[in-house]
This record gives sequence, C-alpha cells and structure tokens, in this order.
Amino acid sequence: MAITELDAGGAEWAFVRIAIGLQTRGWRVNVVSLRDAGPLAEPLRAVGIPVEALGCGGGADVRAIGRMKAVLLRSRPSVLLTFLHQANLVGRLAAWRAGVETVVCGVRVADRRWAVRIPEILTKRHVTHYVAVSRSVAQVHQRLCGIAPSRIDVIYNGVDLEEITAAVPVPRSELPCSEDDQVILCVGRLSKQKAPLDVVRAFDELHRMDPAGHIHRKLLFFGDGPLKKSLQNLIDRKRLADSVRILGWREDVDGIMKSATVLVLASHWEGLPNVILEAQAAGLPVIASAVDGCRELIEEDKTGRLFPAGNVHGLANVLHRLLGSDSGSPVARQETLARLSVEARKSVVAHFSWEKCVAEYDELLRRLQSAKSGTAPTTER
Repeated sequence: MAITELDAGGAEWAFVRIAIGLQTRGWRVNVVSLRDAGPLAEPLRAVGIPVEALGCGGGADVRAIGRMKAVLLRSRPSVLLTFLHQANLVGRLAAWRAGVETVVCGVRVADRRWAVRIPEILTKRHVTHYVAVSRSVAQVHQRLCGIAPSRIDVIYNGVDLEEITAAVPVPRSELPCSEDDQVILCVGRLSKQKAPLDVVRAFDELHRMDPAGHIHRKLLFFGDGPLKKSLQNLIDRKRLADSVRILGWREDVDGIMKSATVLVLASHWEGLPNVILEAQAAGLPVIASAVDGCRELIEEDKTGRLFPAGNVHGLANVLHRLLGSDSGSPVARQETLARLSVEARKSVVAHFSWEKCVAEYDELLRRLQSAKSGTAPTTER
C-alpha cells in the first residue's frame, strides 16, 4: 500500500485503518510513504506493518517513480493499493515499470483541476481498478477522466463508533468557553480546500445579524496549515479575537465535539469527510457546504444543514436560522439541534463502519486477483 504522506488527516487515517484491517484478514501488508514516515507510521508499526519512507518532495519530484519501482522490484507484491493523487500517479507508473499487474487507486476527492485531471487521463491505462470514497466522487472522476463505470467501485469510509461513544466531553473551561456559549467548531487543516476564511467572515456577519449581543458565541478552529497566519490576520482585522480562537491540533477531538454546539465544514471540495461522520457519531449537529460527499452524508434539515460552497452569506444565514434570534426560543433551538443529532447518529450507525469498509476492500482485492489468475478467490494472501 502506498500513500503520499502519513501526516494526520482524514484520508491518511482511513489508509491506516484499511491497512490494519486488511492485515487482520490475511493480507501481508507493507506500507510506503512517498515523503516522510509521519506520525501515522506509528500505529502501523505497532501492529507489525512495515513502513518505508522514500523521502521525496512534492508532485514534481520525479525521483519518486524510480524509488517506488525499486521497492516494488524488491517486494514483488501481488497487488498495489494507492491513496492520494501523487501516490496514485507514482504508484501506477512504478508498477508498470516493475511489472506489478494489479494496481488499485483510491480516489479520495473529486478534483476538477486540470493539473490533476491531465496526468490522470494520461496514465489511466496503467490502473486495474479505482475505488472512490463516495458516489459523487466516482461520477465526477468517471466523467472527467473517461473511465468506464465497471472500473470503479464506491467504498465508504467507516467511523470509530465505539471509541467516539466512549469519549468523555471536554470541560468547556478548557476550550475556553462558558456553559452559556454557543460553541461553533471547525476541525481540519487550515487550507484553501477547507475555506476557514469563509467561516470567519460568516461568523462576523452572524454577529451583525444579532446586534443586541444577547447570544454569546465562540468559534473554535482545531487544526493547522498554510492559512493559519491569514486566518489570524482576518480574525484581528474583524476584531473577533475575543470570540474566535485557533487552538491547533488536539488528540481529544471526540470529547471536544461532545462539548460543542455545532460543527461547520465550509470546504470548497470534499470526497467523504471523516469529520462529518465523527461529529454525527458524537451527536454534534453539522452544517456543511453542499459539495460532493457532503451531500451524501447530510439530508437537508434531517441529518444536518447545507449551504452553497463559497457563499459566506448563505453560511451566515444557515447559522442564524439554526442558532440566532430567528431560531425561536432557547428551548425550540435546543429541540432542533437534538433532532438533527439523533437522526444523523442513526444514519452513521446504520451505514458506516470500518468493518464494512475493510470487508469491501478485501472482497474487491480478492476478486481482482482471482480475475487475473482465473481461479476462485482465496481466503489467505
């Protein structure tokens, strides 16, 4: 299995879960990270999965193909499973040169950029099969890259339901917030994709919709990334430093979700965001942009609320209708939030688990192997 990097992130955590799950199902798993090993190498190594870091740079680092080819020639895998755009491209080209016959590429987001689309089109003949993380991602990738529907399966991510259920709510004094505050939570990388600047602008507009200030709110960002400085500058420029905080990465996000009022995900594009599944499992209502996989996780006004991606005013309006003076009495507001959280959790319990996700990967890989050999799928690899 190969991935671009093993830093903390939704796709990376899914990769780790699937690698460990496939090992428990009889596969001998080896992991390659094109860049450094990263913090997520540790849970893999803890269960005996070897992790090799190639020490490559970004997408323009052509050394990655030769280094990946050397790994494949040494290990001679029966299947190569790759995650994320750079690893997908490097993996399929290295596998072609090393003679690896079965190559499965994971499509995690519906990336419409030409810089992604053109390399995908030029190298698709070296891919045996694709796995998309949602139906919308599969449909977009098929259309943009000219891939036959028979060459792509949809396998949803899972969620650690038992772990999230057992998480203890983090005291609001540690956030820091008061018990009376409405706590709006953003969890994820501070990057253009996640659009944190949109959230701050919408939060500022929400404040102006309730000028009396009788509703106290805090907006908390848990994450880090290239937009951190720009985000802090915007917070300072809007004079929101007392109510908007950037708090970095924390390990106890499940407990933080249980102490918040609502999660906001304003992404301009997504595959199937784990943070929504985790929030829904934690009983935290979600407001998300109506992009790709978000629409598959949220049924409007039943399991959450949606707004048009990039529409700051639209996000502010949704927040105001759910949390502001237009949402009715505090009791009515709480009843609406409780209804959304109950319905969302029901959906997660019914449809999303890592056991189901891993079982579907296992079945797909064995099916592809048996098709290559002309034999029935076996139970050991």
